[in-house]
Amino acid sequence: MEAQNLALDLEKIEKDYPENPIEFFRGKRLCLFKACLEAYFPGVRWGIQDLLEDLDLEVTTCASQSCCSGTFFQRNLITRAQFAAINERNLNEMNRQADIVLFSCNGCYNSVLRGRDFLKVPEVKKKTQDILNNLKKKDLGENYPRKYNVLGNPKIKVIHDLDFLYLIKNNVLDSLKFDLKGLKVAAHYGCHYLNLERDKKSIESYIKDKTKLDEFITLFGGIPLDYQEKDECCGWGASQIVLHPEEALKVTYKKLKSAENVGADFLLMPCPTCLYTLSKPEFRNEINTLFNEKLDIPTIHINELIAILRGCEEERCITLRRRTPRLDEIFEIITRE
Repeated sequence: MEAQNLALDLEKIEKDYPENPIEFFRGKRLCLFKACLEAYFPGVRWGIQDLLEDLDLEVTTCASQSCCSGTFFQRNLITRAQFAAINERNLNEMNRQADIVLFSCNGCYNSVLRGRDFLKVPEVKKKTQDILNNLKKKDLGENYPRKYNVLGNPKIKVIHDLDFLYLIKNNVLDSLKFDLKGLKVAAHYGCHYLNLERDKKSIESYIKDKTKLDEFITLFGGIPLDYQEKDECCGWGASQIVLHPEEALKVTYKKLKSAENVGADFLLMPCPTCLYTLSKPEFRNEINTLFNEKLDIPTIHINELIAILRGCEEERCITLRRRTPRLDEIFEIITRE
């Protein structure tokens, strides 16, 4: 399996900086990719941005990027070339702004790597360039050399938030004010994280168990739980939630019910799309109607949880809790002095 050149080589960073991997990122420009569904969970972005700023890393929000368009492609609304062109334009913009891009969303991270994969097909690459050429005629936004060209050798690198946080886990732990106080936590990784091969250097790294969330739960003072549906989808399924909502919500129900069955206090995940699906009140109400069972298990993104454990400022924590009211009880337990 050939490594995708956009993805950071995590093993090399650990080898070159065994004492403190955060040193690799010092002096580099970082930007945070704006995932569409972060809009429902503002703590997903400011949770990690505040951490990085406190660690004296140079971080901004990616300024001129658009949606990764993964959902449109998965719903067969755009072609491979259109999908690649959208991601190539994003890469061009981010390539000017940053050295490394961090992704809070499994789907967005997969999309930018997948778009580059499609360019390996000559026909798709040609059609992608044709689309970019048509954009050039409209001359949208600030112009700069090669703005509408397929990037031959981008300098930019990409990394998933969970992988980044795990690399610098010692720095994360040193920044915490609170711990999980023995709370029982079920980890949900999500399909695009569990099944992603485009950022792996070998088949061994692809098939090995994914345990970073579970390890964080332990490091944070909680108890990671195993449960029947741990590796299953959240139920989003791109087109499935639209075409077959009852079947999709059955998957969501089984995931939530399985975590409740083992006594989990909440579900922890690294993706706002999964968080949206597993949290959305309308989905919870439809599940109650379909299966005659009200499920109340709270859900939270790893960035939001770290923000709470670090003692996020009062106004921001209030906003986070207002957007996710089921977290109130968990929040009170964690922050109890």
